[in-house]
Amino acid sequence: WTLINQSRGFVNLKRVERYIKKLNQEVSMEQVRVSYRLVLTMTCLVCSGFSVGMCSESDPLIKTYVSSSLLSDNGLVYSVQSISGSEWDSLVIQSKISVMVLFTAENCLECNSVHEIMLELDLIYGDRFKFYTIDVDKEKDIGARYAYDLPTTIVFKDGKEKDRVTGVQPEILRELVLQYM
Repeated sequence: WTLINQSRGFVNLKRVERYIKKLNQEVSMEQVRVSYRLVLTMTCLVCSGFSVGMCSESDPLIKTYVSSSLLSDNGLVYSVQSISGSEWDSLVIQSKISVMVLFTAENCLECNSVHEIMLELDLIYGDRFKFYTIDVDKEKDIGARYAYDLPTTIVFKDGKEKDRVTGVQPEILRELVLQYM
């Protein structure tokens, strides 16, 4: 497959995504991240080599590279974002689509495992489901309202809590995404 579209100078991200999906069972998430970073780095080098002004701070491709996000089925970039209390209402409560929120803290080792699962889910369902994390040490009010133990993952739909999972339970998280999508 071709990484560069000759007429526009862009990486064919959908083709890369399809190829990686084929290998999904054989490739770890870390290998997927490394592959995307490599492709995006090559694109940036090609852009700067052509000096056509395609790469800039406002270019979504550069933002992709900088944030090390992953791609969804439709070629758009998604990532599990950490949100603040000031974003809570607009991103979670007022969301038009279902939202999964991981309540985490810096010293929570199990939270990292759940975050990895959410990255994988976001890769697959990011255009139909939103995934966020919130640090309960920084956002004490929201943490006190929703998270009694860590890690706690809650699904919200239409601004209401629909389901919650405590601990690392990847299969249940996958089922919840499918149930509330």
